[in-house]
Amino acid sequence: MLVANISDQLGNQMFAYASVKTIAERKGYSFGFIRARNDHINDTDPRYGNEIHTVFPQIKKELLQELPSDIKYTFTENVTPYSKMFFSEKALQVKNQTFMKGHFISYLYFSDNMEHVRSWFTFPDEVKEICRNKLSGLQQKYPGRQLIAVHFRTGRDYTRQGFLLSSSYWFLAADYMIKKYGKNNILFLPFYDARAKRHGAVHRFLKRYPCEIIKGTLVEDMCCMTMLQNLIVCNSSFSIMAGILNSHPDKLVLRPSVYPSGANYQPNDCFPEDWIVIRAKRSPHSHHLYKRMVIKGHMLALIRRILPGAF
Repeated sequence: MLVANISDQLGNQMFAYASVKTIAERKGYSFGFIRARNDHINDTDPRYGNEIHTVFPQIKKELLQELPSDIKYTFTENVTPYSKMFFSEKALQVKNQTFMKGHFISYLYFSDNMEHVRSWFTFPDEVKEICRNKLSGLQQKYPGRQLIAVHFRTGRDYTRQGFLLSSSYWFLAADYMIKKYGKNNILFLPFYDARAKRHGAVHRFLKRYPCEIIKGTLVEDMCCMTMLQNLIVCNSSFSIMAGILNSHPDKLVLRPSVYPSGANYQPNDCFPEDWIVIRAKRSPHSHHLYKRMVIKGHMLALIRRILPGAF
C-alpha cells in the first residue's frame, strides 16, 4: 500500500491524490490517504466543503483515519528553491508499504493516466447540472461568442506570502484571446477567490474587458472551468487542475510563465507542456509584503532568544 499525506487546499489535495494513486496503480500496490491538518483554508463550499473526499464522495472509501501499522517506509518529497522540477524519478521507485509525504504538484506523474484521474474527480451530478445551466444561459444570451474562463488568485494569503502575480499577466492573456477571436466575439468569465477590490486586478479587468459574472460556490467554479473550451489559469493548483481535468477536444489554456512562491519561484512542471505561455511577473507589492513578513519573523525570533520570558 502507498498512503498519501493529503494537505492544504483543494487543488493541492487533488494533485497529491492523483500523483500518488497513479504511482500505486503502476506498481500494483493498494492505495489510501490520510488528511494532514489544514490551517490554511482560503475558501470552502457551503455544501461540499473543501476536502477531496467530501467534494468527490466516490473516493471517500480510501480515506484512512490513521496511518496503518504495517507502513514501513516514508518517502518525503524534496523540493527546494533551486529545484527545476516537482517530478522525481525517486518517487516512482518507492517500495510497497510507503507513506508518501509531499504535494507532488507535477502533471508528469499522471499525464498518461487521465482517463482514471477524471473518473476519480467526477463532480456531483447536481453541480454539473448547475454549471451546464449557467453556461447554456450565457450561450443563449450571447450567441456565437467564445466563453473564456479567467481564474484570479488574489486573496490576502497569496498577497502576503509573495505568490501574487502582477495584473499585467491577466491583461496580456486577455489580449491574446482578443487577438485570436476578436473583441466582439468573446466574453470573459472571471472566477476569483476574494472580493474584487477597487483598483485591484479583478476590478481593473472587469472595467477593461467584456465580462459576465457567473461565480458560484467553490465546487461550481472549478466544475464550470472544466467545461469551457477556453481557460486562462494562474499560479494556482485549483485552476491548473481544472484545466487538466477539462476534456474539451479543442481546449485552449493560457498559463503564466512564472509561478512566484515567497522569495523564489516554483517549478513549472505543474503545467502541461502544450499550454500557451503568457509572460508574467511577481507583484512588487506582494514581494514587499513577503519580505517584510520574513524580517518581522526574524526579529521576533531574536527577541525570544534574548528575552525568553517576554512572550
